Amino acid sequence: MSNPIDTKLAEFKQDALTVKMMSTLFNVVPFTPEFQYYADLEGAVNRLGGNLDKARELANGEDVANAIKIAGYLDTSDKLIAGYAGVKNIISFFGGSSAEKKATFESDPQQALDAALKAAALSYLIYILYPGSIQEKVTAFRETPAGMEAAVYYALVEVALPFSDNLVDSGGNLISRLINSKDSEMASQFQKFIPGEAFTQATQVLSGLTEPLNGYLEQAKAYTNPFAEKVKGYLPSGMNVADSATGLAATGADLMPAWNLLGARLAAEAIALRSKA
Repeated sequence: MSNPIDTKLAEFKQDALTVKMMSTLFNVVPFTPEFQYYADLEGAVNRLGGNLDKARELANGEDVANAIKIAGYLDTSDKLIAGYAGVKNIISFFGGSSAEKKATFESDPQQALDAALKAAALSYLIYILYPGSIQEKVTAFRETPAGMEAAVYYALVEVALPFSDNLVDSGGNLISRLINSKDSEMASQFQKFIPGEAFTQATQVLSGLTEPLNGYLEQAKAYTNPFAEKVKGYLPSGMNVADSATGLAATGADLMPAWNLLGARLAAEAIALRSKA
């Protein structure tokens, strides 16, 4: 019987642009685990160990279905501000429509709010997927390969690329500054796509996640150019760096729905860990 993890992972074939982008990222950034492609929950269990039968049972839980749904919001949901943000950030980095502006969250407050909301949403995924105390949840996330994948992708693509001018003088705490600058707006915006007590739960995790995210950003920022150059090389033929994500959408191209993939892998590996208990 299929489960939400298998259904979502099956959407990503090994030659999909999204998968190629992840493989590129984790080949370029040397401190990350080797990217292992898998197309189902069994692949995650093989990667981490665990009991496959128990994992399949856990994968049909409401928490997993919610996590897959929320991760999907982070790519193209109109409830967030910047649909297709990842590919927009890559295109803009090489001379797209926002290239003439300063690349700071002060000059692009909507993009900054989007990035802050994604940090909160990632924190909520950690809250619902991993067991234990808040500290145990954050620790398990950091020790899961898919957790590091999500954290490094966030640091590099959602923060380093769009806010490269901030990065120069960040003093090692750019993500903390970003979150603090949007603190007054985050709750109301977050509740538009995840209502109820979710924001309170997310902020509990975010308080313990921000420092590690700052650390990943400091480690990864030197690889911004090499990563973006490689990704640019396999954007669909006929598209150039001045083209918009809207133009890419019009071609029917894979728009690199990274959070759909990252969220499914995070859920798969969290379930694999839980199946060991």
